[in-house]
Amino acid sequence: MKKLTIYYDDTKQSCRRFADEFLKYENVECRKASEYQEQRIIFDDRVRIGLIFESQDGQIPAPVLHIIRRVVADKEEKHLVCVTGGRRELQALHAAREEMQQRAYQVSNLYTKYIFEKHRLGTAEAVARMAEDMEDGRENVLFKEKYRGCSGREFRKHLRQEIKQYRKYKKALKNARQQTADRGKS
Repeated sequence: MKKLTIYYDDTKQSCRRFADEFLKYENVECRKASEYQEQRIIFDDRVRIGLIFESQDGQIPAPVLHIIRRVVADKEEKHLVCVTGGRRELQALHAAREEMQQRAYQVSNLYTKYIFEKHRLGTAEAVARMAEDMEDGRENVLFKEKYRGCSGREFRKHLRQEIKQYRKYKKALKNARQQTADRGKS
C-alpha cells in the first residue's frame, strides 16, 4: 500500500476505533486532528490522506475542517473520506468531498457507517475493505461499476430504491434508540 496519513476526530470513540484498526497496516500513519488546530499550514509528505470523522448534524467537525483547509498533500493522488456515524452522515460526506474538491484534491473513496452496516461489516472488516480499495485503486463513488450500462431512467430508479432503503434504515435506527431510552427511564 502507498503511504497513507489518516487524520481522525479523536473526540469520538468510533473514529478512534477506525484509527486503531488502520494502525495495523503497513505504511499507514494516524494523526489526531485536534493536534493541528493551531497550525496554519500542515505539510504532509505521505502520498495519500484520509479523513475519519463523525457527522455533526450534516457538518464537518471543526478540527477536521481545519485539516482540509490547511493540509498540503499530493493533488494527483486519490484520497479517502469516512463518516463513522452521526446525524445526516451523507450530507457531511458530501460537504467533505466538496471542500476537498475546492482545494483540487481528488476524493475517490467515500464511506459511511450506513454502507458498512448495509454490507454487515464490522470495524476490522470495514478498514480491510477501505485499505484494499485504496491499494487496488478501486473507486466507490456512485456505484460506477454496478450501473454502468443502465439508462438514465433505470439509474434514477435504482437511486430512488437506495434512498428508500436509507430512509428505512434511519427510521429503524431512530426507533431502536427511542426504545433504548424508554427502557432506561423505566
